[in-house]
Amino acid sequence: MTKTSAMVTAAARIQTIANHISPSLTPQQQQNGFNHEKYRVHRKHKQDPYHTPLDPIRFLLRSAMVYSKKTAIIHKKREYDYETFADRVLHLANALIHSFHVRPGDRVAILCQNIPAYIEAMYAVPSVGGILVPFNARLIQPEIEYMIKHSGATLLIVQDVFLTNVSLKVKEMVKMIHVNDYCDNNDHPHLDYCCQYEQLVQKTDILSQWNDLPLTVDENAILSINYTSGSTGGKPKGVMVSYRGCYLMTLSMCLHAHLASDTKYLWTAPLFHCNGWSFPWAVVAMGGTQVMLNKVDYALVWKLLKEGGITHYGAAATVQSELCNHKDACRLDRAVHSVTGASPVAVKVLEDLNALNIYPIHAYGLTETFGPSINTYDSGSLSQYPKEQHSSLVARQGYSVLCLDETRVLDQVTGKDVVPDGKHVGEICCSGNLTMLGYYNDPEENKRVFRGGVFWTGDLGVRHPDGAVEVVDRAKDIIISGGENISSIELEKMIIGMEPVVECGVVSGPDEKWGERPYAYVVVRQDRHITADEIIAHCRKNLAGYKCPAKVIFVESLPKTSTGKIKKHLVREELWKSYKKQIN
Repeated sequence: MTKTSAMVTAAARIQTIANHISPSLTPQQQQNGFNHEKYRVHRKHKQDPYHTPLDPIRFLLRSAMVYSKKTAIIHKKREYDYETFADRVLHLANALIHSFHVRPGDRVAILCQNIPAYIEAMYAVPSVGGILVPFNARLIQPEIEYMIKHSGATLLIVQDVFLTNVSLKVKEMVKMIHVNDYCDNNDHPHLDYCCQYEQLVQKTDILSQWNDLPLTVDENAILSINYTSGSTGGKPKGVMVSYRGCYLMTLSMCLHAHLASDTKYLWTAPLFHCNGWSFPWAVVAMGGTQVMLNKVDYALVWKLLKEGGITHYGAAATVQSELCNHKDACRLDRAVHSVTGASPVAVKVLEDLNALNIYPIHAYGLTETFGPSINTYDSGSLSQYPKEQHSSLVARQGYSVLCLDETRVLDQVTGKDVVPDGKHVGEICCSGNLTMLGYYNDPEENKRVFRGGVFWTGDLGVRHPDGAVEVVDRAKDIIISGGENISSIELEKMIIGMEPVVECGVVSGPDEKWGERPYAYVVVRQDRHITADEIIAHCRKNLAGYKCPAKVIFVESLPKTSTGKIKKHLVREELWKSYKKQIN
């Protein structure tokens, strides 16, 4: 007997003994939910045994195997366990391949609120090699049309509430999957929970199993193209992010946000922001539960925080402030973790959250760095400082997350690190795993932002003696209102396009609710007339409402540099100075 045949015989004997100890599952047992073989993805024959491409889609397959009957998603009156969740994703993947002919590299856009279909698409599209193109749910027709053209999307998954935002031209350019989310079946049995989408995830034949899908073999391939606010040059830029980066950002969020299998994550932040800061993958990786909210309803958020067992949520600084000041706010009987960002958080808000037993991670990041890639001090690092300093320290942005290189603050002229004294200002620069691949179809801009081996963010900051980074200003004139980035240039172009207007400068102005809003300073041509209401109405026809000016101020002239550029910093300073005088 050869050595090989002897090993085969021994293996057969061991298998016989094992079958007596733990018999194989019967078909009936498999039918009752014990068949986990369907979630196994076999390695390719030519694949190196010591390397697997990093792919966040694999988190779902593991959790479907390990936590198959555990609740994965809660939305309104519906709950999906992990097995159902994975099966729905597989049905959608098959529909994408066999009904809509999505091939690797094809762009699939999505325009939805925080609903299960969104998260299912975040797994299904990459699993077939497609590239996700998330759209801000507040965009209007011209903006959507531009992004469809720019990205080259061939398919749009759109929630019915946004169908009026899709122009006839877009409907001619792409195929569409409609998602109906008006109500629950329990409320209106005659209506389907979802329209065409739900038919796809329930009725599509499974022609391709998980092992047959073109799961990524190149971890540096593009997983998604996420659009910026258009802070440079007025038009949004398409940020290309990789499978590898998304995977490592997921691990970073699992660790820094303290996720676990008992996590119950409430979706108060929009999924379209930086792929939901990678939490759609992170919560799944840990076997947690995601509670979907179509939009923020503060009374409902407090009800869920009190009664729904919520352990985590993410929110912009303005949302945190609204939660603190809501009539239902009260101290919770257990600690809740939160990630907050989009704009700096006031120390007072951080203290108010702690008083409510909510403990935020103050984060900083950009679409170009996968979202919250710099996080503030944790409890361990804070323990080194007196307790009375904790709130002011947490107000700083802090340190790079685990999978990003050290964030640097560099002198804009010399390219060298600034003195870490909390006073010398430089530009915040990032590099490493959580840095974008580049802007889609924009070589000139890529050349500008990638210099000296780092990505120049355009944001100004300081480094403190302990190494913590703090943002002090925006290098560009971007306006951050309620967590949304607004391009002053885009708004200026829209207003200057009106015939009576000769000049326009847009700056950030004070707003008690949103922190800041766009204020438009307008110079009108001689012998012409136009009202503020007419300007605002024109903007609302062409831009999302949050991008439109809160106030239009008519002036005879605007201060300019020698090259004719408007000195926006002078306009902004005068505006805020006037506001502070009124407050005092």
